[in-house]
Amino acid sequence: MKLNEIKIDSKLKKRKRVGRGIGSGKGKTAGRGMKGQKSRTGVSINGFEGGQMPLHMRMPKHGFKSRKKINKVVLKTDLFNNLLEKKIIKENSKLSISDLTMHSKSKKNVFIKILLGKKLNKAVNLESHSASESVKKEFERIGGSISVVKFKKLKTVNKKEEYKKSIKENEKKITDSKKNETKNDQKKSKLTTDKTKLSGNKEIKTKNSTPKKTIKTTKTLKKSK
Repeated sequence: MKLNEIKIDSKLKKRKRVGRGIGSGKGKTAGRGMKGQKSRTGVSINGFEGGQMPLHMRMPKHGFKSRKKINKVVLKTDLFNNLLEKKIIKENSKLSISDLTMHSKSKKNVFIKILLGKKLNKAVNLESHSASESVKKEFERIGGSISVVKFKKLKTVNKKEEYKKSIKENEKKITDSKKNETKNDQKKSKLTTDKTKLSGNKEIKTKNSTPKKTIKTTKTLKKSK
């Protein structure tokens, strides 16, 4: 067996030799046609739709949120031993995630993970987003427990947005109060007009009733005579 005797079953295409004279069939323009943008070098029109929004940009975005964006804090069992020694925490005390963030002096919206450091002296009950198996065994050995809770990132609001919201709420309150005042004034004006009308009607009735009585008295006097 020699190297020149080795044969390959797959048929390999020969490379096109372009621009090697008119007789080759790919001379002069080298199969690119006459002039135009596509005949030039350094042009990439793949996916270009004449200025129209291309298909790859029209399609909806999809993907996943990576954990790199989430702030992570790793706590060790040494922290709990120190807190127990300083009497900040009592034995068998329950610590929530907010308590852990406060004692570890970390920021809010943080993913907390607990790892094994030194062995625990006293039992503690915790809440955390994740914990190693060795830590869980260590807490169970002393009589404590770790309950794993799902991480939920709270929405952070900028101070400028809060200020704008407060201004809008105050404006709404002012407009509502003005509307209520106008309604009350209208009601009061209606009541006053009704009272004046009633008083006017009463006066007219009294005026009409008084002369009738005088006429009757005169008639009775005439009859008596």
